Amino acid sequence: MSMITSHTAFQFAAVLYALALAAALAPGKRSLPVNLPLAAAIGCNLLAVGLRCHQAWPMLPMHLGPVALPLCLGLFYPLAARNCEPSLRRPTQRILLAVVVLLTALALCFPKDFYLPFLKSKTLLAHGFLWFGVVGKACFILSAAWAANALLPRQSSHAISAMGRSHRWAALGFSLWTASMFSGELWSYLGWGTPVVWEDPALTLTMAAWFFYGCLLHLHLTRSWSQTHRALYASLGGLVMLTLTCLPDLGPFRIPFGL
Repeated sequence: MSMITSHTAFQFAAVLYALALAAALAPGKRSLPVNLPLAAAIGCNLLAVGLRCHQAWPMLPMHLGPVALPLCLGLFYPLAARNCEPSLRRPTQRILLAVVVLLTALALCFPKDFYLPFLKSKTLLAHGFLWFGVVGKACFILSAAWAANALLPRQSSHAISAMGRSHRWAALGFSLWTASMFSGELWSYLGWGTPVVWEDPALTLTMAAWFFYGCLLHLHLTRSWSQTHRALYASLGGLVMLTLTCLPDLGPFRIPFGL
């Protein structure tokens, strides 16, 4: 029997994530049925990421983003709604699992990597660029999930609490995203002699996402918009991250199985 591959492990993870989402959407208190498939999915996802990193080490597997992002979101699941009421926690966790299932489905539909090998990625700056970016992206998505939660009809105190959590995750994501950008610029300068490659559309999209969340934090500090308008803006952050940073990582569109 051949050894399990990274793609096979990720396929198992996708199925288990879907089972966890189905359990989370079921009525009643069903934390145990959710936690069991979710823990197994995280294990399979971690194996897929580990195999890809092992194959490329000490260089950087630039194609890791679509596989690593669901792992980060799955690990954030128990941290997403600590110390809050179930009525406030469940909508955010359900949104989070739905995003994970969507991302894994997209990654499976477009499995072929389009990045060329990065011969100068044998540096900690390259790995910092990737991982700071992936974890920051997960924080932004979680911030958007909390903002969407704040828009649900309920008591105003719950909406205030949800927006407070949304802004904290956005601030953390913004810090990590900034660290990723600076790591990438230093890596590019030391490797190719220039900190910015303006011909790369991925760089322009990364900067666009950075400015989007810079504006979000500015709105939070100035309180120039109402809470509802800020929640609408923050909830759109999930769509911004999906279209500007997640979809480009999938490479050219291909039909399932790469046929």
